[in-house]
Amino acid sequence: MDHKNGDGSQLPSNNTVSDYDLQLPAWSLECLKAAAVQHKLQRPRSLAWAILLNALPPPNADITGSLKTHRNFYNDIKSKLSMDPRNVIGDDPLSQNDESAWNQHFCDNELKALILQDVVRTFPDELYFRDKDVQDMMVQVLFFWARSHAYVGYRQGMHEVLAPLLLELHKDRTHAPRDLTNTLRYILEEEYLEHDSYMMFSAVMKGLEKFYTTGDVVPSSCGRLPVSKVVHNPNEVVRYLDKVREECLMPLDNELATHLAQCNISMELFGIRWLRLLFGREFPRAELPQLWGFLFADGPMLPNIHYVVVANLIAMKATLMDADSGVVLSALMRPPRLSATHACALALHLRSPLQHPRPQPPPVQENDRDMSSYCSEWALEQQGYALASGSGSESGSSGVAEGADIARSLAALGLLRAQLPPAAAALQRELRDPSPRVAAPLQRILKLAALLECRNHALVDVETALEAAEAGAEQIGRRKIVPVVVNHKPQPKPAAKVKEVPLKLFHKTECFNSDLPCLDPLRLRTE
Repeated sequence: MDHKNGDGSQLPSNNTVSDYDLQLPAWSLECLKAAAVQHKLQRPRSLAWAILLNALPPPNADITGSLKTHRNFYNDIKSKLSMDPRNVIGDDPLSQNDESAWNQHFCDNELKALILQDVVRTFPDELYFRDKDVQDMMVQVLFFWARSHAYVGYRQGMHEVLAPLLLELHKDRTHAPRDLTNTLRYILEEEYLEHDSYMMFSAVMKGLEKFYTTGDVVPSSCGRLPVSKVVHNPNEVVRYLDKVREECLMPLDNELATHLAQCNISMELFGIRWLRLLFGREFPRAELPQLWGFLFADGPMLPNIHYVVVANLIAMKATLMDADSGVVLSALMRPPRLSATHACALALHLRSPLQHPRPQPPPVQENDRDMSSYCSEWALEQQGYALASGSGSESGSSGVAEGADIARSLAALGLLRAQLPPAAAALQRELRDPSPRVAAPLQRILKLAALLECRNHALVDVETALEAAEAGAEQIGRRKIVPVVVNHKPQPKPAAKVKEVPLKLFHKTECFNSDLPCLDPLRLRTE
């Protein structure tokens, strides 16, 4: 009997597909989608991902020709963006002109150094990523992608999207048998690992780049910046998460959505990391290939990723319904190890409840963190220990989740603003005639509460916090955390400022104008 997924695609009825066997119909697009939904993708899994993401055609088409085009395209990018400024006659190394090859060279080196800071901390427990050649390869791929996509640039977290792709490409090569067909031998050539990782990363970022974009880029009069065909909103990821809450979470589980709102916890506190890293921190690393295959089955734009967001929240509902806002926030920032199989099955049910029954919750493991552990963690965070230590669990490694240490600080500040002023006011009402020994501490508490009081707790802007973590002292974003003075006088609204995009580091294109000899296979470059 054939097995079908939600789209009606089927797996072969004999179900005798083996690894490194590109025979049809198992490797047709429809069967690959069904296998991805059922977590039955065969090796080379990276090839299956490339086909699902529309980067490569199925094996019955000219897959080697398409792959050759991708690899030539990457060689073209490297040759154009790796120009030696010493070959430019008459260019001053101290020039600050935008057209200066030396100026561009120094900016490129600064960008590579920034990327390297993240790359060297990628998956510290994975021996493969401790290899210097692998780290250099990741820097190269991320640098050339950032320079070729000036309207996005490089952001923290991209290295954690590239790493699982690169690891899967590496495993497909190391696990391959010796008696390969000529087609597979060409696909799995070791010398093209960097080329293929760029192809895979570009295909995945086609759906993720909207979550990394924070502002519009206006090209200069000389046309050095590419004209973006898509108008990006600086808070696009925040708007997307608000839409997920209103159009998905509230209709599917209004009780949970209402409770999160009462706890003053917005979706961007945790959702930005979930989306930007493709849930890389929320699931065991061994289960990421299953989850990513499930997401890639819908195509490169990942149109159903919001169902996985909602499925994760519903799967954690028993923990999130706690009355203590601190416990809820701690659970969202450091969620228990969820099951990718259960999350995918629940997401399928939420998408098509009539076709897919609701899965049974997975059994509770002995090593799963209970509510008391969340309470103790939150108590440590309130003492400032957890945010200062940066060690221990998976939250202590690099990337957006660590850039979110500042987001956690802002979240704690938001909770203090919401709870301390009313608690201080209640304490003052009960202690109408305090003794001198109690009066002094009470006055200090009241002053702190007045300082923290804020008219709109939504002013805690996590996106701004993440950008501040990435850019250091540079303040990025339109919203600020503004405390309200004690007399509660209405504050005038600050005048809207035109956001300035720093073009020095990320948003520069080639030092000389020439067309690439081959077209972009993924059609990702903006003309």
